[in-house]
Amino acid sequence: METLAAFGLAFSITLYFVRGYLRQLTQQKTARAAPAAPAVATQCPRCSGPVHQGAAFCPGCGAPMALWSVQGAKRAESRAAGGKALRPVINATLCIGCGSCIEACPEQGTLAMVGGKAVLAHPERCKAHAACVTACPTSGISMSATGALRTLRVPSLSQEFETNVKGLFVAGELGGMGLIKTSINEGRLVADHVAARIRKEPPTPDGAYDVVVVGAGPAGLSASLALHQHGVRYLTLEQGEIASTIRNYPRHKLLMAEPVEMPLYGSLYIADSTKESLLAIWETIIANTGVNIRTNTKAEEIRRDPHTQMFRIRTAAGELLSRFVILAIGKRGSPRRLGVPGEDKSHVAYRLIEAETYQGESILVVGGGDSALEAALGLARDGRNRVTLVHRGSSFDRARERNRAALEAAEREGRIAVHLNSQVREILDGTVVVECAGQPRELPAAFVFILIGGESPEEFLRKAGVDIIEKEVAV
Repeated sequence: METLAAFGLAFSITLYFVRGYLRQLTQQKTARAAPAAPAVATQCPRCSGPVHQGAAFCPGCGAPMALWSVQGAKRAESRAAGGKALRPVINATLCIGCGSCIEACPEQGTLAMVGGKAVLAHPERCKAHAACVTACPTSGISMSATGALRTLRVPSLSQEFETNVKGLFVAGELGGMGLIKTSINEGRLVADHVAARIRKEPPTPDGAYDVVVVGAGPAGLSASLALHQHGVRYLTLEQGEIASTIRNYPRHKLLMAEPVEMPLYGSLYIADSTKESLLAIWETIIANTGVNIRTNTKAEEIRRDPHTQMFRIRTAAGELLSRFVILAIGKRGSPRRLGVPGEDKSHVAYRLIEAETYQGESILVVGGGDSALEAALGLARDGRNRVTLVHRGSSFDRARERNRAALEAAEREGRIAVHLNSQVREILDGTVVVECAGQPRELPAAFVFILIGGESPEEFLRKAGVDIIEKEVAV
């Protein structure tokens, strides 16, 4: 009997420990199977819903979180924490290998050319003069204390993309994000926000618009379509012809890795294609939606009336009144134009990006300053293209000596054909009519770059009362 009791006790103890062990295994298995709830990092600036750490889109409204990367970045400082000195950060994508930064740097040997691109060869020699930043013709250099950031000069914007001037919004490249997809998303988002504000306020007076959109590029057209969809009273001003923004894109190739939704159109997708493909879609959208765009109308001045709280937009054709304004004018302002027939063709651009993407082409560059010379030299490097440089003056006295010497060498070697005292009269498909010494000549040109200067948008923004600040953002 005692043996049976001892056996029962031992069995009970063993069963107790086995059940505990099995319960522990079950809990561990359940814990492994159940996904850990990600920590909420922030709220969506659009809908105020929770957004988890690392999420690309808001789970509530679907807004891409990348739209607020510039607004969320900290303001640039002259010195970073820890007393680290500022050093130049070179964007290899924008570098055209002109060497202007190397020539401008007072500390010899700090910068060097490696593989056709400028690099920071001896950071210890840098004294943070920032002369290289000013000298770079493509804005490809910025100053940073970490090497992983670049500095952007952008309007001061809220999370709704509203400037410090109440009712004045910015969308697209002007706000620091130049991608086509991002600009389209920003334009729609800003228009949605403005339309919601309009519905909460008293009706707009007769003779005035609810919204005036300035610019009909990716951000401006997207905003216009969204406003059209919301049924508000709006007008879009475009200083050139319809889709001239797309025609004048400086890149040879365009790439959108995934589709983006255009209001009133649907899914827009361009995979490793030319800007002509986007241009055809742009013209189709404008023709089929009836979007209200007034072409060849430049907004010369915008000011807010302190008494009526309405915006007065001055144009050559007269003054417009509007409750809200959306600026989608681009980052580089208005380039100077030649005013000749054919200037709005799709193979004409006003700045050069990625010179290495042009191979075996006949290219004509117009201008006599450093930007024109540097673009011509970059395009002609290693004889990759047949380059012609046209300048109305008799010399390149406005350009740096280093660029003039390099141009002379390229002309001697037959890499660049130079035409002084010459003016473009008409741009055709594949050729350009140039008046040389009083005689018209037709020069081959599959691509044309007009680099004769431009008007910075910063002065336009300052006159409107918009604060310009510097932000440090990821390269």
